[in-house]
Amino acid sequence: MDNFNFPLILALRRLKQLMTTPHFHLEDFLPYRLSIAANAVSKRIAKTYAPDKLSRTQWRVMAVLASHKKMTAQMVADKTGMDKTTVSRAVGKLLDRDLLKRGISRQDARSAPLSLNAKGRAMFAKIAPEALRQEQDIKDMFSDKDLRLFLTFLDKLVDGDKP
Repeated sequence: MDNFNFPLILALRRLKQLMTTPHFHLEDFLPYRLSIAANAVSKRIAKTYAPDKLSRTQWRVMAVLASHKKMTAQMVADKTGMDKTTVSRAVGKLLDRDLLKRGISRQDARSAPLSLNAKGRAMFAKIAPEALRQEQDIKDMFSDKDLRLFLTFLDKLVDGDKP
Protein backbone atom coordinates (compact mmCIF):
# COMPACT_ATOMS: atom_id res chain seq x y z
CA MET A 1 0.00 0.00 0.00
CA ASP A 2 2.83 2.43 0.84
CA ASN A 3 4.49 1.79 -2.55
CA PHE A 4 1.20 2.68 -4.23
CA ASN A 5 1.10 6.09 -2.55
CA PHE A 6 4.75 6.94 -3.18
CA PRO A 7 4.26 8.15 -6.80
CA LEU A 8 1.20 10.09 -5.67
CA ILE A 9 3.18 11.77 -2.90
CA LEU A 10 5.93 12.72 -5.37
CA ALA A 11 3.36 14.10 -7.80
CA LEU A 12 1.71 16.16 -5.05
CA ARG A 13 5.09 17.55 -3.95
CA ARG A 14 5.89 18.48 -7.56
CA LEU A 15 2.49 20.11 -7.98
CA LYS A 16 3.00 22.14 -4.78
CA GLN A 17 6.44 23.20 -6.01
CA LEU A 18 5.01 24.30 -9.37
CA MET A 19 2.26 26.25 -7.68
CA THR A 20 4.64 28.13 -5.36
CA THR A 21 7.49 28.72 -7.83
CA PRO A 22 7.03 31.73 -10.12
CA HIS A 23 7.08 30.83 -13.79
CA PHE A 24 10.14 32.35 -15.43
CA HIS A 25 9.89 33.62 -19.02
CA LEU A 26 13.29 34.77 -20.20
CA GLU A 27 11.82 36.77 -23.08
CA ASP A 28 9.74 38.79 -20.60
CA PHE A 29 12.56 39.24 -18.06
CA LEU A 30 13.37 42.97 -18.07
CA PRO A 31 17.15 42.69 -17.48
CA TYR A 32 17.37 40.27 -20.40
CA ARG A 33 15.36 42.56 -22.69
CA LEU A 34 17.45 45.58 -21.71
CA SER A 35 20.63 43.64 -22.44
CA ILE A 36 19.35 42.53 -25.85
CA ALA A 37 18.30 46.10 -26.69
CA ALA A 38 21.65 47.53 -25.57
CA ASN A 39 23.50 44.95 -27.66
CA ALA A 40 21.36 45.73 -30.71
CA VAL A 41 22.09 49.45 -30.41
CA SER A 42 25.81 48.80 -29.81
CA LYS A 43 26.03 46.58 -32.89
CA ARG A 44 24.36 49.25 -34.97
CA ILE A 45 26.73 51.97 -33.75
CA ALA A 46 29.72 49.62 -34.14
CA LYS A 47 29.31 49.84 -37.90
CA THR A 48 30.55 53.43 -37.64
CA TYR A 49 33.86 52.66 -35.90
CA ALA A 50 34.57 49.09 -37.03
CA PRO A 51 36.21 50.24 -40.31
CA ASP A 52 38.79 52.02 -38.15
CA LYS A 53 39.51 48.78 -36.29
CA LEU A 54 38.23 50.07 -32.97
CA SER A 55 36.58 47.82 -30.41
CA ARG A 56 33.41 48.83 -28.58
CA THR A 57 35.44 49.63 -25.47
CA GLN A 58 38.02 51.65 -27.39
CA TRP A 59 35.25 53.68 -29.03
CA ARG A 60 33.65 54.35 -25.65
CA VAL A 61 36.97 55.48 -24.19
CA MET A 62 37.50 57.82 -27.14
CA ALA A 63 33.95 59.19 -26.88
CA VAL A 64 34.34 59.91 -23.16
CA LEU A 65 37.71 61.59 -23.66
CA ALA A 66 36.35 63.63 -26.57
CA SER A 67 33.63 64.93 -24.25
CA HIS A 68 35.67 65.38 -21.07
CA LYS A 69 39.15 66.27 -22.33
CA LYS A 70 41.31 64.78 -19.53
CA MET A 71 40.40 61.85 -17.35
CA THR A 72 42.16 58.96 -15.66
CA ALA A 73 41.35 55.40 -16.68
CA GLN A 74 39.45 55.01 -13.39
CA MET A 75 37.37 58.10 -14.17
CA VAL A 76 36.58 56.69 -17.63
CA ALA A 77 35.57 53.39 -16.04
CA ASP A 78 33.33 55.19 -13.55
CA LYS A 79 31.74 57.35 -16.25
CA THR A 80 30.97 54.40 -18.55
CA GLY A 81 30.14 51.75 -15.95
CA MET A 82 32.85 49.53 -17.44
CA ASP A 83 35.35 47.49 -15.49
CA LYS A 84 38.66 49.31 -14.83
CA THR A 85 40.70 46.40 -16.21
CA THR A 86 38.71 46.44 -19.47
CA VAL A 87 39.20 50.20 -19.78
CA SER A 88 42.93 49.87 -19.04
CA ARG A 89 43.34 47.29 -21.81
CA ALA A 90 41.52 49.55 -24.27
CA VAL A 91 43.63 52.53 -23.20
CA GLY A 92 46.78 50.48 -23.77
CA LYS A 93 45.69 49.61 -27.30
CA LEU A 94 44.74 53.21 -28.05
CA LEU A 95 48.15 54.35 -26.77
CA ASP A 96 49.83 51.72 -28.95
CA ARG A 97 47.95 53.11 -31.95
CA ASP A 98 49.02 56.64 -31.00
CA LEU A 99 45.44 57.87 -30.55
CA LEU A 100 45.82 59.01 -26.92
CA LYS A 101 48.34 60.83 -24.86
CA ARG A 102 49.03 60.10 -21.23
CA GLY A 103 49.91 62.96 -18.93
CA ILE A 104 52.10 62.73 -15.89
CA SER A 105 50.68 62.30 -12.42
CA ARG A 106 52.88 63.43 -9.57
CA GLN A 107 51.06 61.18 -7.11
CA ASP A 108 50.66 57.89 -8.98
CA ALA A 109 51.60 56.78 -12.50
CA ARG A 110 48.47 54.63 -12.61
CA SER A 111 46.28 57.72 -12.27
CA ALA A 112 47.83 59.72 -15.08
CA PRO A 113 45.38 61.88 -17.03
CA LEU A 114 44.47 60.66 -20.49
CA SER A 115 43.33 62.68 -23.49
CA LEU A 116 42.89 62.29 -27.22
CA ASN A 117 45.90 63.49 -29.17
CA ALA A 118 45.61 65.15 -32.61
CA LYS A 119 45.39 61.79 -34.38
CA GLY A 120 42.74 60.56 -31.92
CA ARG A 121 40.71 63.77 -32.24
CA ALA A 122 40.86 63.49 -36.04
CA MET A 123 39.66 59.88 -35.95
CA PHE A 124 36.88 60.76 -33.54
CA ALA A 125 35.84 63.73 -35.70
CA LYS A 126 35.65 61.41 -38.71
CA ILE A 127 33.51 58.77 -36.93
CA ALA A 128 31.27 60.94 -34.73
CA PRO A 129 28.98 62.35 -37.46
CA GLU A 130 27.96 58.87 -38.62
CA ALA A 131 27.51 57.72 -35.00
CA LEU A 132 25.24 60.72 -34.42
CA ARG A 133 23.30 59.88 -37.59
CA GLN A 134 22.82 56.33 -36.32
CA GLU A 135 21.64 57.72 -32.99
CA GLN A 136 19.15 59.96 -34.80
CA ASP A 137 17.84 56.97 -36.77
CA ILE A 138 17.21 55.20 -33.47
CA LYS A 139 15.50 58.26 -31.97
CA ASP A 140 13.33 58.56 -35.08
CA MET A 141 11.81 55.19 -34.20
CA PHE A 142 9.93 57.00 -31.39
CA SER A 143 7.49 59.88 -31.28
CA ASP A 144 8.79 62.94 -29.40
CA LYS A 145 6.58 62.09 -26.44
CA ASP A 146 7.69 58.44 -26.38
CA LEU A 147 11.35 59.43 -26.66
CA ARG A 148 11.08 61.82 -23.69
CA LEU A 149 9.35 59.08 -21.69
CA PHE A 150 11.94 56.50 -22.73
CA LEU A 151 14.80 58.81 -21.69
CA THR A 152 13.06 59.39 -18.36
CA PHE A 153 12.82 55.62 -17.86
CA LEU A 154 16.51 55.20 -18.68
CA ASP A 155 17.39 57.90 -16.14
CA LYS A 156 15.33 56.07 -13.51
CA LEU A 157 17.10 52.81 -14.27
CA VAL A 158 20.53 54.42 -14.02
CA ASP A 159 19.83 56.73 -11.07
CA GLY A 160 17.05 54.77 -9.38
CA ASP A 161 19.12 53.59 -6.44
CA LYS A 162 20.39 57.10 -5.71
CA PRO A 163 18.57 59.28 -3.16
